[in-house]
Amino acid sequence: MAKIHRSDDAFAVQRQKTAALPKQAPDAGTQPPPAAGAPDTAALAPRKKGKPKKAKRKGNLAYDLAILVCLAVFLVCGGLLVKRYFDDRRTESEFADLQALIEPQAETPAADGEASNSARFAALRERNGDFIGWISIDDTPLDFPVMFAPDNKDFYLRHDFYQEYSIYGVPYLDEKTTMGANAQSDNLVIYGHNMKTGTIFGCLTNYKEASYYSEHPRIDFDTIYGDATYEVFAAFSIDVATDTSFVYNQYIDLDEEGYNAYVDEVIRRSDVDSGIRPVYGEQLLTLSTCEYSSENGRYVVVARRVSA
Repeated sequence: MAKIHRSDDAFAVQRQKTAALPKQAPDAGTQPPPAAGAPDTAALAPRKKGKPKKAKRKGNLAYDLAILVCLAVFLVCGGLLVKRYFDDRRTESEFADLQALIEPQAETPAADGEASNSARFAALRERNGDFIGWISIDDTPLDFPVMFAPDNKDFYLRHDFYQEYSIYGVPYLDEKTTMGANAQSDNLVIYGHNMKTGTIFGCLTNYKEASYYSEHPRIDFDTIYGDATYEVFAAFSIDVATDTSFVYNQYIDLDEEGYNAYVDEVIRRSDVDSGIRPVYGEQLLTLSTCEYSSENGRYVVVARRVSA
């Protein structure tokens, strides 16, 4: 009698049937969960990030705006420089045109026998009655008309010869000055801008150097009442806000004591060692301009009259 063999594996027959069936690819939408302890591949998959792209867009926008701002600043500054250049040339041309109106040979004797420049400066006076004279220093850019408007303080600080607004202005006498054919102040104080181009009174700060003083010791100031030459004897800087002990532009009509006090102080402060000390009765000429080593700096050049 044949022996019957029995398998102890109850699922062996089932496994054999299953193995005989055709294999199918797993459904992507119904993947089985990972076995315990196995890494979650879905969790490890890289995720799409939107915020960095947004931050990058913001960074690009800020960069573009910065470029536009820099470009605008460059264009504005460039435009201002171009405008300043043409303003400089126009102003120089205007002063040259005014100088051409002077009649060098025209002289008219005054009623008291003194020389007069009324005919010589007649064309300038016709255009503006505030014109009082012409100031110059040989071999320098200082060569300009001088205005006198005693009832309109500092008007020509920001107005041109034709009374139009101008950052250059025109040199002008202090409004407290006495200026006439028969009576003049003991000290003529004249103000003028120190332009960055060196024009108007810009050259005055060069008197800090001894060599410049020795080469330019004299100033010509010809007024409608006659010609005069002045000899520089002192030049100094002062901050008018911090140094109030010496108000140099208040010394105009002087007695002998005030005259000597003014002369002593400007010599004491002077960058120029001239060896000259004016005496009472010699008219003084004081030129004042800005000096940029301090916020309220001024540079002052003082001369005495040496010829009529």
